[in-house]
Amino acid sequence: MKKGLLSIVLLITFITVKAQNIWTQKPSFPGKARSSAVSFVIGTKAYVGTGTDDTVFFNNFWAYNQATDTWTAIANFPGAARREAVAFSIGTNGYVGTGCCGGMSDFWKYNSLTNTWSSIASYPGGPTMTGIAFSIGGKGYVGLGDDGGASFSQKIYEYDTATGIWTQKSDFPGAGRTDALGFSMNGKGYVAIGDDGNGPFLKDLWEYDPGADSWTQKSNFGGGKRATAVGFAIASAGKIYIGTGDDDASLYSDFWAWDSATDTWDTVLSFGGGIRTDECGFAIGDKGYVALGQQGAPPEFNDLWVYGPHTTGINELDGAGNVLVYPNPIKERFTIKAEDYKNTTAVISDMEGRKLLSFPLEGFSTGVSMDKIPSGIYILKLTSPRGTTIKKLIKD
Repeated sequence: MKKGLLSIVLLITFITVKAQNIWTQKPSFPGKARSSAVSFVIGTKAYVGTGTDDTVFFNNFWAYNQATDTWTAIANFPGAARREAVAFSIGTNGYVGTGCCGGMSDFWKYNSLTNTWSSIASYPGGPTMTGIAFSIGGKGYVGLGDDGGASFSQKIYEYDTATGIWTQKSDFPGAGRTDALGFSMNGKGYVAIGDDGNGPFLKDLWEYDPGADSWTQKSNFGGGKRATAVGFAIASAGKIYIGTGDDDASLYSDFWAWDSATDTWDTVLSFGGGIRTDECGFAIGDKGYVALGQQGAPPEFNDLWVYGPHTTGINELDGAGNVLVYPNPIKERFTIKAEDYKNTTAVISDMEGRKLLSFPLEGFSTGVSMDKIPSGIYILKLTSPRGTTIKKLIKD
């Protein structure tokens, strides 16, 4: 909320329900909507860039600051504009390389302290796209993907930031694949799902031990086989979250959590942005984020969603002024009376943040039907040029 609105916000009540993980939409990515972008995290900031809108490729980058919930443009990526690259971060530096089209092998380092990019040694696996990357300690790991060979790559390379040297490690023991997911968490690396080119898609999960340079297969992903999905790892919880994507026939919005302590999968709340492919995902602290993507085809998205612990309460406020909602509790219909009804949009959401209704106010008095919505507690949000009003709705 802008500072100028604080003086007209009246806090009425706060109702605590219970703490749970939910999806909440955050400020949208300020660049052009896109898919197949990359992201990396340094401290409490996530850096998002490259990608495509299916017409042009991009080389611009933005930083999302979790502390201020804002985006800021940073220096453009100096390599060729691209999609389907990979990225990882170590310390105060981010690393971006490979990608499409035609396959690329160049790699670049971003210094977050100076907002500058510099080239590093090229990826030794040759021109590659749709690979995976993660970092453990002071080393980055890059591999898999489409390297132009007869089958998708199983190779894994380690980049040592201290020496600037790439070293080939043990091949990935699962099927070579593209459009997989790579993570790191608590000293281990992980690779999951993807497309091996032989159909149907994959649902396996593998854990990499850098000390032993060895891989161990874990329990298969709890959802259906898929690729072009998104995920993030939350180290404090010891969990990996994977969802959305496609199986070449259907698109998905479901999400699943893998618990490293029990090697089990459980379903969690479906992605708040609906069905999606080719997004980018990252974690900052105990919260996971999903941004951008598409629904298997243009148009692309520029939204950002966060998944994490929230207290599902309602801060009722009257930022627009003189708004009346009645009757409340509601049987089937209720009325919104608002003096400032022009250019005002109403959104009704459930307690998990899922949008149920969205409509403009028709005049000083607007009738709303909730006859097809089950009993429960809901949130009414009115947004006008003067501010935001939030009301709790109770449907009997």
